[in-house]
Amino acid sequence: MEQTNTLARARRYEEQHRTPAEKRPVFHAVPPVGWCNDPNGWSCFGGQYHLFYQYHPYGTNWGPMHWGHAVTKDFLHWQDRPCALAPDSPFDQNGCFSGGAMEWKGKQLILYTGVMPEGEGEIQQQCLALGDGETYEKASAPVLTCDEQPAGASRKDFRDPFLFAQDGMVYMLVGGRGFNGHGRLLLYRNPRPEDTAARWEFVQTLAENDGSLGSMWECPGLFTLEGRTVLIISPQFVHQAADDRYHCGNDTAALIGRWDGPGTPFVLQADQPLDSGLDFYAPQTLETPDGRRVLIGWMQNWDHCYPPQDAPWYGQMSLPRELFWQGKVLCQRPVRELDAARRLRVEHCGVEVENGPVTLDGVQGRVLDCDLQVDVRDARRFGVRIACGKACWAEVRFDLEDGLLRLDRRHAGGFRDALELRETPLLAPIGHTLRLRMVLDRYSAEFFLQDGQQVASMTLYNAPADAGGIQFFARGRASMDLRLYDLAL
Repeated sequence: MEQTNTLARARRYEEQHRTPAEKRPVFHAVPPVGWCNDPNGWSCFGGQYHLFYQYHPYGTNWGPMHWGHAVTKDFLHWQDRPCALAPDSPFDQNGCFSGGAMEWKGKQLILYTGVMPEGEGEIQQQCLALGDGETYEKASAPVLTCDEQPAGASRKDFRDPFLFAQDGMVYMLVGGRGFNGHGRLLLYRNPRPEDTAARWEFVQTLAENDGSLGSMWECPGLFTLEGRTVLIISPQFVHQAADDRYHCGNDTAALIGRWDGPGTPFVLQADQPLDSGLDFYAPQTLETPDGRRVLIGWMQNWDHCYPPQDAPWYGQMSLPRELFWQGKVLCQRPVRELDAARRLRVEHCGVEVENGPVTLDGVQGRVLDCDLQVDVRDARRFGVRIACGKACWAEVRFDLEDGLLRLDRRHAGGFRDALELRETPLLAPIGHTLRLRMVLDRYSAEFFLQDGQQVASMTLYNAPADAGGIQFFARGRASMDLRLYDLAL
């Protein structure tokens, strides 16, 4: 397949400027150089898991969107692949935006949003590329135009196709927006998606925002897990006053309900945020050959993107997470491949934490996995400080009397605004025992509370590399058991 000059240039640049391993996370996916945001095309093909992502190789700022590409066999070791798509066609000259991928008739089928100018603005349309896992050939024109939406639709907000197959058909779920400003999810199907002459048939508006959860719904996803249907959305411009489980700005949500298949209504039964932290957006899921549903997201938030000066890359993905149910709660846990890599470094039992800070022998570092079980019946507050150094730290805190989870990054370097601190309700019942798993990887921290009933993520780009202290504190008295693991990666 012939490469365009734009794609060939991007591939040369990333090869010449590839960031060495010691300046990347150990087991989280990042671009080889430059900027990345939303995960795209998260899928299985050719015996590997493929992760594409929104990519601007030439700087650590958002720019003309390409598709970066990485592969993994175990969700922990990532191999860069050459840039997959570049904005080199009239219909995507303003960017190759987010989309999905799947295996179809021996090929890797990609559908993505092409953005092109129109008048003084731009429009968004769905575009096709077919490939072999490394090189991709685009169709010569969009396969689904913005004019093929139901009436009353925005031509500039029609994006982020998600793909799945059922009964010999490929289905495409696309985020759209009505003239009322509310997001909606549009479902199309095609029995021959590889044939650019085959028309995509509109099936239904699967879900529509009533204005209570942001405006535009980006990056949709759809799956069934143990009999329950889940719609993943990333709503923009959420107002926290409407529901304090969600933070202001850009967020993520799981809409949980019942759906009996194409053409039938999606019946919403519950919704929940997917991450209560500072940094998480635009997640996608895939199903593994052994039946697990694995989610990955962009570990960043549009409301505070501040690349460190002279950083070779910016933007990283979350740890891939397995989804499962506890009762009616959609829970997340690190992929079991991380469990297999754990090697016990140190264990402390019955540690009394009263006020603080408390430090423990052998408990430090920026690359680790740690389990805590804390008796908090006599505590009004319990917290952990990580990345502790000279006058710097980041903090996760559980205010048990107020029922709040708090993440505070204001002292971790590079403080810019109030969005470095977040308070959100404790969604998982604590009772007498708080269970917390912390996963740290150089530039990030992910917290899994009460066996994954609530998850909170944050990046740590500006904390000094040698700031590896860990401290514990309480208001009242807490008793803690701790197991800290090194990771054999």
